[in-house]
Parts: sequence; structure tokens; C-alpha cells
Amino acid sequence: MPEGSLDKNQLARQRKKIEKDRRRKQYDDLQVQGTNNSSIVSKRSVEMIYTSKLNPEMGEWFKYFVKKPKRRSPAINRGYWIRMESIKQMILRIIASREDPNQEVTIINLGCGFDPLPFQLLSQFAKTDSNLKLRFLDVDYPELIANKLEMIKGSPEILSILGEEINDVSIEKSVVPFSSENYKLVGCDLKDGNLYDQQLNHLLGNSSCVKIFVAEVSLAYMKPEYANPIIEHSAKLDNSHFLILEQILPAGEFHAFAQKMLYHFNHLRSPLQCVQTYPLKIDQMNRFKKYYPNVEIKDLYENWKFLIDDEMKRKIRDIEAFDEWEEFIIFCQHYIIVHATNSSVCIYDDKPASQKELDEPCTSVKVSYQESNNSDLLQLKFPAVCAIGNEVLINGGLFQARTEKTLSFKKNNLEVKNVGGDEPGPRMCHTLTALNDKESILIGGRSKPEEYFLDVYKLDGDQWTKLEDLPNKRSRHSAVKLSDQDILIFGGLKEEHEDMSDKLFILYNCKSQQYKALKVEGCIPNLSSCSMVYNDQLKFGLILGGMIDTTVPTVNDRLYKFVIKDDTLVVDIIYQHSHLSRVSCQSRLLPNNKLLIIGGISPLEIFNQHDTIILFDIITSKLHPIEIDRDIWENHPPIFIGFGKAELENSVICIGGGAVCYSFGSCYNGIYKLDYDLNN
Repeated sequence: MPEGSLDKNQLARQRKKIEKDRRRKQYDDLQVQGTNNSSIVSKRSVEMIYTSKLNPEMGEWFKYFVKKPKRRSPAINRGYWIRMESIKQMILRIIASREDPNQEVTIINLGCGFDPLPFQLLSQFAKTDSNLKLRFLDVDYPELIANKLEMIKGSPEILSILGEEINDVSIEKSVVPFSSENYKLVGCDLKDGNLYDQQLNHLLGNSSCVKIFVAEVSLAYMKPEYANPIIEHSAKLDNSHFLILEQILPAGEFHAFAQKMLYHFNHLRSPLQCVQTYPLKIDQMNRFKKYYPNVEIKDLYENWKFLIDDEMKRKIRDIEAFDEWEEFIIFCQHYIIVHATNSSVCIYDDKPASQKELDEPCTSVKVSYQESNNSDLLQLKFPAVCAIGNEVLINGGLFQARTEKTLSFKKNNLEVKNVGGDEPGPRMCHTLTALNDKESILIGGRSKPEEYFLDVYKLDGDQWTKLEDLPNKRSRHSAVKLSDQDILIFGGLKEEHEDMSDKLFILYNCKSQQYKALKVEGCIPNLSSCSMVYNDQLKFGLILGGMIDTTVPTVNDRLYKFVIKDDTLVVDIIYQHSHLSRVSCQSRLLPNNKLLIIGGISPLEIFNQHDTIILFDIITSKLHPIEIDRDIWENHPPIFIGFGKAELENSVICIGGGAVCYSFGSCYNGIYKLDYDLNN
């Protein structure tokens, strides 16, 4: 309806709505700009701890934009480091791929925020390749660009590396408030595709340089109808490369990590706008193939494997103690980097690993969610768990700090257990193994990373008694009962240069408190966070999953079978499958020659409601997925990391466990019961 035909009240309401929409847009834009603030603090933490030691030639530049630095947790530090390093490595490989070494390179940072990528690379190449003609365009909201300019002008060191400011009369000062030979600040609301196209053509349209567009979680906040034209306009230029870092939902929006991630951005009023439209790698591939002929994609963990060499991984290991592999892997699997180009340059030269299929689903195992009182007590990662009769014991674990508490779960009642005697100190990554209906044995574990324990305790009813120490410190090890007196302990040894084969398996007699190292016939590595089970009637055991090293890490995808003959443990590989490549899984050997495998984290792919629980048939060598009901997956999604398992008759209780979900907060498991029908 034309404005002239509206009465006064209608006109007032229309103007009020227009003003309300304008304020809402302005507020939403400010919220998106606000994501820069928390990100830049985390990147400053990485710069202080990692960059200053690994790449001192890049200098320290975040300090000019972060006045009060904060040290982030190891998991967040490493997460931001792989984000930043992946983009840097991809840029360097594109630069190195030029046929003409004299060809100029321009890097266009879309939604740059206060990211000092230009200053880092200019500083680095000034020291390593001063002949490279490298230029930068930093593009973001005009208001944010104005703030960045103010910070730059207050930093003589930045101004010195940018060179003398040029007064370019062909460009409006309001659009490009700063311009030097190698750096320009460009104010542009990227939701205005036509304006972006005009500015792009004016600044780069006639240039024959290599153009590298970088969008590090910036277009992710824009709806596809606004974000995709930016990609399309960028693709029209010759020698165009587009690097985009965005979130994906590889196991769907109801996965525990995904729910926490989506809630975080929604809560900040800066929701992720593209992730629902492009939730999978294939969706992002198809998105970019509309504009670029050549597209390649990796998630961040694949980049950790393929872009970061082992020597760099070892250096990183020595910088900061780290034992959050499960959290790091699951975070990385929710972020991808796409490289799209209209040139012939490829960054990756590997072929994607083929994943083996599973067999038909198993219906003999049912998963249920168990309600409980005092559920906050279970906000624990890596506690030790076992069943004593019909009672589940949970000891230690990590919440805000490591705890020494012992919990009791019985008939859906969860409470702190009153215990006395020689109580073990706070710890995590230890084991608790039931000897009978009254006694259990606690072994090893750790305090902070690299501080392993070798102490052993017996819990008899409600009394702790300290026993003889282990011969070697262990954490993330495995322990199983062989008899009412004997416990077999495997793996979890600190990585050392000498041969550890004579320490891998030790037999502990709880009555005499004597240890005996077993000779190993066959070959098996020192595994951390693997699963080990034993059938005391048929006298054989199985080992699967776990990390072979904690630097790369390499994850075991083999199933080992072992038997004990006198003082020798004979071990053989009986099966190998990508779905057995799991860290921190739990398992139970069923009487009908089937192995129930629960949870864990795979470095190859993220598990979902269809395959996080599987059943292996030892006779047929088939792997059967076990479905988690939709109601449980959506409303009580399990995150089977650092959880414990208790065996009760024909069921398994999964309890404890959780993860810090990057910088989005933490999520914790509830209690899950797996019942199986032996006749099915």
C-alpha cells in the first residue's frame, strides 16, 4: 500500500517497525562483531604460549589489540592454534605454488576483526623472503575498521611494518580509511553483496596478482543468501583462491557437542546462519562447486594430521602439558576448511581414507536413559567405575578440579559414599576393579598431565587400605580381574625411548601384594585409553582401541586376543576395522561370543546415534550397529568420553564422562543402561 494512502496511525506504526528493524539489525551486527573480542583474547593466549616459541619470526601482534591477556586452557589453546596454523599453512602453500616467483600475492581477510594476520606474515616474509610482493586487504564492518585503525595508529611498530600511508584520491576515505603500498583497511558490510562487488573490482579488478580470500568464521554468521554472493563475486576474479573456516554438524544438530556449540552462538545473539544449510562436508563441497571449478575440503583434525608434520607436533607437545585428546578431536571434527580455486593449485595430495561399512543393525541390545537424583555429582570426566554386587561405585574424576570422592549409585539413587581409612588422593584416568561382592582395587591414574601415579588401594566395604605400589607409574591404563586374587594391568605407561615390552603386562596378586611382569609372545604396543576385557571361564581376553602414542596421536584399529600361559601372555591380532579405531571406549564380553563396544572418539570420523555403540560377533567377524532411540539422542545425548562402565547381570551401566566443548562450555553424560537379550 503506498505511503500516501496510510492514515496517521498506520504511518506511525510503519515508521516504528522500520526503526525497530533498524535497531535490531544494528544490535545483531554488534553481537556478531562482539565474537571478535573473545576470539582475539584466545588467539593472544596462543601467541604468548605457542607462536612466540614455534614461530618467533612472526612477532607478537595480538598484544596491541588485547590489553588484558588471559591464559586459556590447553584444549582451547590447541584448538585456536590449529585454526590459525591451518589457515597460515594453506596460505603458504598457495604462495609456494606460484609458477612465477615474482607474481604478487594479495590476501583479502573477510570479516578480519582485529586479527593481525597481515602483520604476522609481513613480519615473517620480511625476514625470510623480502622479494615477495605481499599485499593485504582487511575487510569488515566500517565501525570495526574504524576501531582497528585507531589501534593501528596508536602502535608505532605496526605502522613501521605497514609502510608510509598513501593518499589515494580514487578511493573514498570513508571506504578505505587507511592505505599503504602493502596494506588497506576496507569498510564494508558484507551483507551488501553489490557494494562488495564494486569495491572488489575497484581495488583488484585489473590486477593479475594471486588473490587469496580468507573467511575465518565470518561468513558463518550471515545467511547463505548474503554469504554466497561474496563467494560468487570473489570467484569472478582471475587467480582466485577462497579459504573458508566454518562449523559443520557431522553427527547432526543433536550431538552433544553440536548442541552446546549451537546454543552458545544463539545465546550470544550471533547464531550460526550457514551451518544448518551446509551441515556436512559434501554440502560445503557442493556449495563451492557452484562458483569454483576446483574444491578440496578437510576438517581441522585432518589438517592436524596432514598439514602439521611430526616434528612440529613434538615441539607442541613440549610447550604445554596436554591430555585432552578426545576433546581436541571432537572439536576439530566440527570445523572444516574449504580451499576453492579457479586455478589448478591443490593443497592436499592425499586420498581420503575409505571407511569400511558395518553389517546389519543389532536389535538384541536396548539403550535406556536412567533418571537419577543428585545428577550434578556426575559432572566428572575420567572417574574410575565398577560394580560391587548391585551397587555401582564411582571414584575420583575431574570437574573443575580433580576429586577424591567416592560415589554410590544404587536403584537410581546417587549419593556420596562415606568411606574412611587410607583414602586415595584426588585423581583421574585410574581404574577400579571389583574382586568380589565386597572388595575393589584402585590402581594408578594421574593428577595433572604427565604426573602419573603408581599407588594402589583396596576398598573393602567402606574402608580404604593402601597396598604395595606399582613397579611403574600408569595413567589411562586398563585392568581386569583374572581371579579372586589376581588382576592383569596393561598399558598406560609413560612414553619412553627404551623398550617397554617387559613392562606392558603385569600380574598383581592382591593377597600377597606381589607383582609379576609377563613375557609377551606376539606384538602389541603400549596403549593408552584402550578397552580390555577377560573371560575367566574360557580363559581369554580382548583388547581394542586406544592411543599408540600421545604426540601424533596414532589410534589403534585392531582387535587383539590374548591368553596367559604360565608367565607368558600370548597375543594375536584377530580383526581390524576403522570402527575399532576408538579412544576411551568401553566394552563387555558377552557369553554368546559377542563383544559389546561403547563410545569413544575416532580420529577417522565422528560417531553418531547409529554407530557410537556396536556389537562385534567373534565367530562371524561382523560388526553390527546398535541404534540409540531418537528421544534419547535428542533430549539426553550421550557423550561417551572419559566415562565408566559397570557390569550388572545382563546389562551395562555407563556413567560419568563428558567434555569441555572448546570455548562453548562443558557437557556431561547422564546415566545409560544397555540391556541385552542373550537368546537373540
